[in-house]
Order: sequence, then structure tokens, then C-alpha cells
Amino acid sequence: MPTLKVMSIYRARKATYAAQLARARAELERFEADIVARLGEQGAAAVRQWSCWTEDMIFGRTEVLPLSDEGEVALKTLRTLTGKVKAVLKCIRTPDCRFRESVEPISVLETVKMSWVMMEEKYVVDGRLLLPGVLELLHVLRTTPQVMPTDGRVYQWAGDGLSPVHLPHEWRRVLRSRKRRLALLLRTAAELEEELRYE
Repeated sequence: MPTLKVMSIYRARKATYAAQLARARAELERFEADIVARLGEQGAAAVRQWSCWTEDMIFGRTEVLPLSDEGEVALKTLRTLTGKVKAVLKCIRTPDCRFRESVEPISVLETVKMSWVMMEEKYVVDGRLLLPGVLELLHVLRTTPQVMPTDGRVYQWAGDGLSPVHLPHEWRRVLRSRKRRLALLLRTAAELEEELRYE
């Protein structure tokens, strides 16, 4: 799904934090190389697997590699260093210059009776969301109440028909937050009279 950026702000933030991000990434890369040297390929693979815990691991759909005591320590350090990189990226990717949409289980536009496909067809040209699209989308977000399924379910295409998907309370909160974040990004672009990068 799309990532939208106000490039003037995004570039400025990226320049501001470039050195800090480079240091954090270099430290992470050095440590990842050190893990291989200390634990071997299999030990390093186990640490990497545990650092990005997945649903497949939780439900036993993938083989979980065992961690040694040294691997446990390495995992904590790896998570800390990855957290440093993410913290710098968070400083760059602020809500007023970047928005990333996910459609699982439902996209924020679907809650205001729109879709990203509609926006793309009408307003996206050469990877840019044109200013009229920015203004229309902002208007829709401001004037259309966000509709959440009252029975806690949404319907998605699955195979050859619609199938119900339960929408937990937590997702409702996430979707309300996404609507606010998207509106902030669009308002910033409108104030700057700037098209958005659409990836």
C-alpha cells in the first residue's frame, strides 16, 4: 500500500539526521558482522530469526532455531541497536511529512468510503499525488464520518467472494489514529501547496 511524503520536509529532516542515522546503521552492521564471527552462520541465523519474531513462529508454522546463552545476549544487543536505527528514522518520518498505509485488516480510506485505487486512477501521475487529489482527500477526511463495522466485522475479498474478518477494538483505535495522521499530512501539503510523493 502507498507511502505518502511531503518531500520538502522529508529531505530537510533526512539531511538533519543523516549523520546520526549513518552512525546507528554502521554500529548495527558492525555488530551483525561480529555475530557471524562469534556464533557462526547458524547461530547468527538464529539471532536474526528471533530478532524479527513472526506469527509463523508463534503458531509453529516455521522451524524455530534454538538460541545459546551467548545468542540470547546477542539478541538483546541486536534489538537495542535496531531500536536506535528505528528511533532516528522516527525523527525523520514525522507525521507531518510521511504517512504509510496498510490495508490489514482494512485501510483508513475504506472507513470513509474511498479506496487508494480510486485516488491513484484519478490523481496519481508519475509517482506524485497531485494537489487537487490532496485537497479532495483532505475534504473527504474532514467531512466524512469514519464508519467502523458495528458488529466488529469487515468484509474482504477472499478467493471468489467476500468473507467476514473480525475487526478488534484495537484496530478501531489504530484506524482513528491513522485518519488523524493522514489528515495532518494532507493539511501540511495543502498549506505548502505541494504535491505528495506517492510510492
